[in-house]
Amino acid sequence: MKFFVKIISTFFGMGYSPIASGTAGSALAAAIIWFFLPTQSYWYIAGIIIIIPLAAPFCGVGEKFWHKEDARKIVLDEAVGMAITYAYIQKDWRLFLAGFFLFRLYDIVKIPPAGAAEKIKGGWGVLLDDVVVGIYANIGLWIIKYFAKL
Repeated sequence: MKFFVKIISTFFGMGYSPIASGTAGSALAAAIIWFFLPTQSYWYIAGIIIIIPLAAPFCGVGEKFWHKEDARKIVLDEAVGMAITYAYIQKDWRLFLAGFFLFRLYDIVKIPPAGAAEKIKGGWGVLLDDVVVGIYANIGLWIIKYFAKL
């Protein structure tokens, strides 16, 4: 069971990256989404809706496992946030790259209510700030898409 918690909460080990584990987890999520998932599908949205309540307990168990609130090894939340970032965005490398940078920027800055969501105790607090950030990044991509005519 410990191995399963580790592999899921670290998003296939990306949380063990010695530098920028959140960025590493985000990059792997972006690559998986680019190569394997149809972002412009109702199934993609349904998958996100199903994954969110499943991911929160893994984030919470990860906190208990590493005895630290929002331990840097937990990057499953970044993967979920990246999935939200790319929801209904066409697969254009410029949009994917912009989405990656927007998500990382917003995750660092924590524009409200992301910062408040992060203060919620347990796995939901770990996850919800990245859900909010993913929504912001998705909106940012739609704005870029509109003005850049992509």
